[in-house]
Amino acid sequence: MGGLSKKAFITKTLTNDSHYPALIVNSGNLLFKTDILQPEEAETARIAADGVYQATRKTGALIAGVGSRDLAAGTAFLSQFHQPPHFTWLSLNLVHPSNRQPLFTPIHWQQVNGINIAVLALTDHTAPSAQGNDFLALPWQQSLPEVLAQVEQQADFVLLLSNYSLIDNQEIARHHRAIDLILQSGHAIGNRTPLVVNNTLIAQTETRGKYLGVLNVDWNGHGRWREGQPGAATPDDKPASTYSNRFIALKPSITNDPEVEAIVQQTKRRLDSHQAGR
Repeated sequence: MGGLSKKAFITKTLTNDSHYPALIVNSGNLLFKTDILQPEEAETARIAADGVYQATRKTGALIAGVGSRDLAAGTAFLSQFHQPPHFTWLSLNLVHPSNRQPLFTPIHWQQVNGINIAVLALTDHTAPSAQGNDFLALPWQQSLPEVLAQVEQQADFVLLLSNYSLIDNQEIARHHRAIDLILQSGHAIGNRTPLVVNNTLIAQTETRGKYLGVLNVDWNGHGRWREGQPGAATPDDKPASTYSNRFIALKPSITNDPEVEAIVQQTKRRLDSHQAGR
């Protein structure tokens, strides 16, 4: 949890500039380190997850995709943190097994600088924790096309928070040109420099709070992406949307946000108390 207060400090610093409107999201796998919790570690993991959630809210990230690891303690545990509009968990393919109704918010609409953004999320249906007695993760091939059909005529920008692997996300991009950006939270470790597949930009930031990913976008509508400065043109002289990306390492020298640091220290005390009481 050590990086959360530093991440909060940087995030608040970056978003204080009103000239650059920001959307802060978490693409998933936020709460737990593994897909399955061992019984002897479950309560410790839940205490830590509660602290991570409380700290994440204070950074300004009020929406997150449901990754398979977020389901490690079950949907009942996760549902207590689903409190729209204060914090919204997103998954368009995580459903109740009997009626196939979404268990969390399938579509989140957000206005940023006059741009109507549809934020969607997919939970990896192949992960060990993605099937349970009270929930079911449907394959993206079954669930994504219908939701995209709902939003693509209304949205200026479609953002997908995907818990799938890069290979799956590349396939999604090839099949669905309406998606402008995929932020992935699969099971691979490490930062990934953005790449373009069709009209879709795909990016990933290192998990477990080691880095903060910052993606700057100058949006010119659905179509081509180009890395570089705003106003760049494509070879055929049509305007392109441009992007620049950076990863900020959460080094010890970075200032801690006092509010989030208080949450981190309180969580550590709860963990120590629990360990002492065993």
